[in-house]
Amino acid sequence: MEYIRLGRSGLEVSKLCFGALTIGPLQRGLSAKEGSLVIRRALELGVNFIDTAELYQTYEPIRLAMQDLQLPRPVIVATKSYAYTRDGMLKSLEDAQKGLGLDVIPVFLLHEQESSHTLRGHWPALEVLWEAKKEGIVQAVGISTHHVQGVLAGAELEGIDVISPLINKTGIGIQGGSREEMLAAISFANAKGKGIYAMKPLGGGHLLASWSEALDYLLDNKEVHSIAVGMKSIEEVESNISYFEGRRDMASPSEISRRLHIDDWCIGCASCVNACPNGALEIQDGMAVVAHPEQCVFCGYCGASCPEFAIKVI
Repeated sequence: MEYIRLGRSGLEVSKLCFGALTIGPLQRGLSAKEGSLVIRRALELGVNFIDTAELYQTYEPIRLAMQDLQLPRPVIVATKSYAYTRDGMLKSLEDAQKGLGLDVIPVFLLHEQESSHTLRGHWPALEVLWEAKKEGIVQAVGISTHHVQGVLAGAELEGIDVISPLINKTGIGIQGGSREEMLAAISFANAKGKGIYAMKPLGGGHLLASWSEALDYLLDNKEVHSIAVGMKSIEEVESNISYFEGRRDMASPSEISRRLHIDDWCIGCASCVNACPNGALEIQDGMAVVAHPEQCVFCGYCGASCPEFAIKVI
C-alpha cells in the first residue's frame, strides 16, 4: 500500500481511504459488529485512513474495528459535522471522541461547504476546531464539498488543512462547474499545501461498470493524495486493496446496481429535496420522486433527513 503525506497536515495516509458511509444505516445497514469486521480487514491489509461523518452513524463499528489492533501505522480517522454554532461543534467534537474512542481526532471537517459564504456562516464552528487544534484535540481541520467554489474557498483559507472534494472521471455530482474546473480548483488547493482526499470516485455507484477506469482516473492524478472508496464487504475490501497495490487485472468487486428507493408512505414534506446536494429529487403529486437520476450519487443524505424513514439507498 502506498502512503502519502496529506498536504501540510503532517499526517501520512494510505492512498486508499475506507469510506464508511456504505456500511451504515444510510446505505447497507450492517450491524456494528458486521461493519467492524469489514473495516478491520482493511486495516489489517494496510489501509490506515477512514472517512466518516456524524451523519453516517458509523462511529461504533470504527471504534470496534480499532480495538486491540496492533498496527505499524496510526489509524487516521476523518470525520465531519454540519454544526455551524459554537455549542453545536463542541457537542459534535465530544460525540466524535466518545463514539470513536479517541482522545485526539486526526481530521475534523465541516460537512458540505459550498463557498466562502457558507464558510462564513460556519465561522463559530470553525473557531472551535481551530481552538481544538491548538489544544491538541484535533490534528487537522478541513472541509468536504461537492462544489468547485467550496474547494477554492477552502484553498484560500489559511486555517484549512484538508479538503475532501467530489471528483470522478465523468464529473457526476460536481456542483457549480465542470469536471475540468473542479480539477483546476483541486490543483490550486494542492499548490496551497492542502491535503486532498477525493470522494465519490465511482460516482456513488454509477461508474461500477467502469470500475477500474474510474479508479485509474484518480490514481493517475498526483494532486489527489488519497481516494475514499465506499466498501461494504470483505470481498470489496480485498479487491480494492489489490487494485490499489498494483494488481490491475482484478475484476470489479461488485456489479450490483444501486438505486434510491422511496416508500409509498412518503408524506411529501420535501425534507429530502432540501437535503439533496445535487438537486436529484422533486415533490410531484404529493410525494418525493427521483426526478433527475443522473444527478443522484447515492450519498444517502436524503434518507437521513426523512422524518418518516421512507427513503433509502438499496
